[in-house]
Amino acid sequence: MKTLKKINFGVFAFLLGLMIVFTQSAFKGSPVKSIKRAPLTLYYHGSNYSETDVENPDNWTTSPNSETCDGQNRIPCRITIDEAYVSGGQLQSSANLQAAEYTPANTFFVASSADSEMTISNKNQ
Repeated sequence: MKTLKKINFGVFAFLLGLMIVFTQSAFKGSPVKSIKRAPLTLYYHGSNYSETDVENPDNWTTSPNSETCDGQNRIPCRITIDEAYVSGGQLQSSANLQAAEYTPANTFFVASSADSEMTISNKNQ
């Protein structure tokens, strides 16, 4: 009888260990793939600071402008965005730039885009 209890305990311990191994290894998530960003800096070359012009991809190119960007949210200056949103040195409409209004001057500046990691450098007027 004692031998039977030892065997039953051994079988139970073995099955419990096997169950733990399977449950812990069977549900591991897949490894997260690292996405390498290739940021590009684009500069504003619009004729004015209206919402339409600020959001217009044609007004953003890799060609530097002569402005000094100081980080003030009044008018657009430069953005650094993933290269997936740029083609031939020109911002693509897929970037979906969103402008916000600087009310006292009735001007618009860049507020966001489809690239959540975009860096925005607006400036004072």
